[in-house]
Amino acid sequence: MSATLLTQHTGDEPPTGGGVPHRRLVIVSAAVVVAGLFAVWLVAFSSVFGVRTIKVSGEHVLSAATIARAADIAHGTPLARLDTTAAEDRIDALPGVASARVSTSFPSTVTITVVERVPLGVVKVAAGYVLVDKTGAQYRTVATRPAGLPLFVVPPGTKTTGGAVSTVAAALGAALRAKIASIQALDPKAITLLMSNGTVVAWGSPDQNSLKARLLPTLLAHGAHQVDVSDPAQPFTR
Repeated sequence: MSATLLTQHTGDEPPTGGGVPHRRLVIVSAAVVVAGLFAVWLVAFSSVFGVRTIKVSGEHVLSAATIARAADIAHGTPLARLDTTAAEDRIDALPGVASARVSTSFPSTVTITVVERVPLGVVKVAAGYVLVDKTGAQYRTVATRPAGLPLFVVPPGTKTTGGAVSTVAAALGAALRAKIASIQALDPKAITLLMSNGTVVAWGSPDQNSLKARLLPTLLAHGAHQVDVSDPAQPFTR
């Protein structure tokens, strides 16, 4: 005769199956979510990774303080949320700035790199003289004419002619520009240089500026009163 042994489970015994591992998975998942939310808050909303140092480079005429004020970057602004494009636009609005770049580096540094406008000539106005750069942009008024900069004489409101004159000035180089009293033009194809010693240089159009600029010092060395480089293949003096 065989006997069957019956075993009765009581409520105190642990259930079989995956209950405990499942609870652990839920807890771990929740911890990961909380950690992720904390990391987002830490980086994007707290001042832990906020702006504490602003470095400025490339300034010569403008001061670093002026550029930093124009950037208008608040201390403590989270780097991850800093609108660098807007800061660049604010710096670009400074009259003496040709371009600006704003970058960030963790944990707390903002770097501003500027390229300042370089004057190549001036335009006479009632208040003094306006500085003009290689693009023809008139960007700052000064009371007295800076030494070594020619006077640009062009019809008012003619951006094309002013731009053409600026490209000629840029091709000449600083040493030669310092010997020029004025660069005059009624239109972009009829540019004339008046040297400080009275020599008149017919430049013509701004085509082949580099070649004309290389020829001019040699032609001026002959002591001529008139020089024509409008056709650099056949320059002549009188």
